[in-house]
Amino acid sequence: MSKLNNFIYKEILKNSNILIVGSTDSGKTWYVKNILIPFLQDKKKKVVYFHNPDNLLGLIKNVDFFIVDEIETLIDKDFLEAHSTEIKPYYSKKYLKKVKGWHNKLKKITIPSIFILTRNNQKEIDNVVNNIKVIDWGVKVKCLAFKKQKQE
Repeated sequence: MSKLNNFIYKEILKNSNILIVGSTDSGKTWYVKNILIPFLQDKKKKVVYFHNPDNLLGLIKNVDFFIVDEIETLIDKDFLEAHSTEIKPYYSKKYLKKVKGWHNKLKKITIPSIFILTRNNQKEIDNVVNNIKVIDWGVKVKCLAFKKQKQE
């Protein structure tokens, strides 16, 4: 994990944003809360973690980095819909409205941030990692595929 920690740390020091993409129950949130945040705090960095974009309450001052879990992108919507076996729409109108609200909140972030996105199969993860350079709300991101980790 130290290799991943160091990579993320170096990138956010260069003002890069990171998009961590992995499947449900791969340990993304566990890693962030139990490994990455303590690592950044040991580096004397103030980090604020948001469980999801709904919780982006007034942007906190004197923060070095934000971590926002459970974000959503619509950039790969066509890919997801094309590979879905569902008859109904992949995203409901209600969910799309919620996501657009999240994007409006995320646009207000002006410091380097780490975003966490769930995609549930390797093709979906690879599609994001290989194709997304700028996320819906206009910030550049470096995408990392997150592999299931052993929780120590």
